[in-house]
Amino acid sequence: MKSILHQTLDRHGTDSVKWDGLERWFRLKSDVLPLWVADIDIRTAPAISEALAARASTGEFGYTLFSQDAQRAVRSWYGRRHDTEVDSNHVLFSNGVVPGLTHIVEALTEVGDGVVIQSPVYPPFHELVTGLQRDVFDAPLIQVADRFEMDFDALEEAMVQAKLFLLCSPHNPVGRVWSEDELKRTLELARRHDVIVVSDEIHADLTFPTQGHVALNRLDSNVITVSAPSKAFNIAGLFASYIICPNDAWRKRIIQVQNKHHVSPTPFANTAIVAAYTDPRAERWLDQLRAELEEQADYLVGRMNEALPQLTCFMPEASYLLWIDFATLGLSPDERKKWLQQDVRIFLSPGLPFGESGQTFERMNFGTRREILDEAIERLVRQIAADKQPQ
Repeated sequence: MKSILHQTLDRHGTDSVKWDGLERWFRLKSDVLPLWVADIDIRTAPAISEALAARASTGEFGYTLFSQDAQRAVRSWYGRRHDTEVDSNHVLFSNGVVPGLTHIVEALTEVGDGVVIQSPVYPPFHELVTGLQRDVFDAPLIQVADRFEMDFDALEEAMVQAKLFLLCSPHNPVGRVWSEDELKRTLELARRHDVIVVSDEIHADLTFPTQGHVALNRLDSNVITVSAPSKAFNIAGLFASYIICPNDAWRKRIIQVQNKHHVSPTPFANTAIVAAYTDPRAERWLDQLRAELEEQADYLVGRMNEALPQLTCFMPEASYLLWIDFATLGLSPDERKKWLQQDVRIFLSPGLPFGESGQTFERMNFGTRREILDEAIERLVRQIAADKQPQ
């Protein structure tokens, strides 16, 4: 099979958020390299494209239920890929992982209740909690040598005051794939303090081949999982996500909130989930992509460490996001943003929205062609060297 990650795909002029959004939203010129929002510069698996084309050819696009085939596909996927039994009746459609998390928090907590997060973490975790007028209890991750780990003392202190915990697994942006021991310890704390655990596992299927993702619902049947094929198969624009909630009472409350917000799938969402999770060709495609992403991560971190020793890169264990510490450059978040966009001419995701501990960091999306990454590194090298020259 030809390389997936290094194919040529021009996304300019396609209304791509990642590429065209720089000019439309930020008034930046087209020579700025977009290495920010979390999608990959590749075509999806051919099996999914074929299934969507066949569905489109029917010409029938009326209001659509979440199909039982899609529910069974999720059950089959978790059984094959994650060694986890899922009852298909426990699978709810969601029009995105963030809406799913939002609806769960709205359904299972009240205004003023505490919700635990572990910063630095995907910014919507902060935003949805505060937007629903719940209180954020942060248990920040800690840096141990060359990776981030959970601070279980801080986590327990936060859980004492909270009703619900939003877990990011694998973690965005630090790239950790949590071990079974770490997850078991987390669940033990949650049970001790009667905290509902909701696991965002959208990056789980991009765990690198040398790592092993542990689905949280394999360890505890009373957790809620929110996920999607969107990151793994690069179909985020189809908004084809789902919630797995075994608890009948919780599931009914979540459905009530979803109904209030008129949540329903498109015909293409159903088709994409079924094709991604049941077509063997799509599964083989995904395994190749995972291997290519790990190779790309190894290459990129090696190049960064060699060419840019001023920066600290944290090797990810899943997906295509690199967490980079720019602290030694001595720039404030606003100064660094201006420097990166106007001088270096690359666009990264600033670290501060991920939490206070991210203020010296940037998140880089390396899910693109190798030559684009090489150019980004060269631009950084040239600008840092130029900045050292006497004025």
